[in-house]
Amino acid sequence: MDGTAWAMAAHIITLGVWSAALLVLAALYAMPPETTPAAMYRHKLMCRYLFVMLGSPAAVVAIISGCILVVLRGADGSWLLAKLAVVALLALYHAYCGKLLHAQEGSASWLRPSPGWKSPLLIGVPVLLISVILILVLAKPDVVLEYQLAPQPAGHGYQHGTQQGQIQTTAFDGAKWIFQTG
Repeated sequence: MDGTAWAMAAHIITLGVWSAALLVLAALYAMPPETTPAAMYRHKLMCRYLFVMLGSPAAVVAIISGCILVVLRGADGSWLLAKLAVVALLALYHAYCGKLLHAQEGSASWLRPSPGWKSPLLIGVPVLLISVILILVLAKPDVVLEYQLAPQPAGHGYQHGTQQGQIQTTAFDGAKWIFQTG
């Protein structure tokens, strides 16, 4: 196996581990533990282990191996920019999970009932982000970005392209050109 295959394998495996850790963390945060001290301790330990030992290292390796893949494969296109933006959002969600972990370890106030919209949102956000990343990677759609919609100034290259096309067509018909000019 060459370097590209190793980088691809590392990227896919660590992306799967990172995604799974975020989904399990979201489920753990959406359902607070029982109020017994042993259950609270076990819940904190599971959340901490998922975040520190699985999720964070997998996120770092997934992002680094993804950057290596972009360089090795020469990937480009608007789909890649859109994917990187969604990966940045997933990294922000990962940081939010770290904030929740810090709040969980700091006090017992995080056990108070959360608003009804928070639990589905905690699980829905990573599912949506991971799904969008998979769609962008597998389909590689031509995403229209704002800079592509901006009007180009006159003479920027579009008019030159038509003139060059006319010059090239007359240049290939050399005998006809000689008789017309001479």
